[in-house]
Amino acid sequence: MSPDQLLERIAATLRRDIGPAIGDEYPRTQAFMAAVVLQKLGRGLACAPAHRAAAAADMDALVADLEAALAAAPPPSAIAAAVAGLERGRDAAALCALIEALYANREALDPARFDTLLSRVRRTLRADIDRRVEVAA
Repeated sequence: MSPDQLLERIAATLRRDIGPAIGDEYPRTQAFMAAVVLQKLGRGLACAPAHRAAAAADMDALVADLEAALAAAPPPSAIAAAVAGLERGRDAAALCALIEALYANREALDPARFDTLLSRVRRTLRADIDRRVEVAA
């Protein structure tokens, strides 16, 4: 039995057997809330491999799209360095550094190019939020 299935079974036992058998309101509520927490943990464990793969694919696509968008005209050096850092790190810290570089060099980019780059970053961030909501729902 996988860990997510085990957590789901424990949650079901808390909801079906333990919670209703408790006479006091406060401990009964805690049993039901524990079931909710375990169920969410199980869902998170079940989704984790697919979410990791999707996040890696999103980061690969973001790096490729940014490099293609910046190939036509060289960007300010701070943005080029941030994109290179994102390509190496492929993590949240590198993505934050890129966003900071975009905003810090906003005036050096024309407004349309800035919006294009930032909207591409936002698409990746939105996909990450959607994956997190899938687990939290």
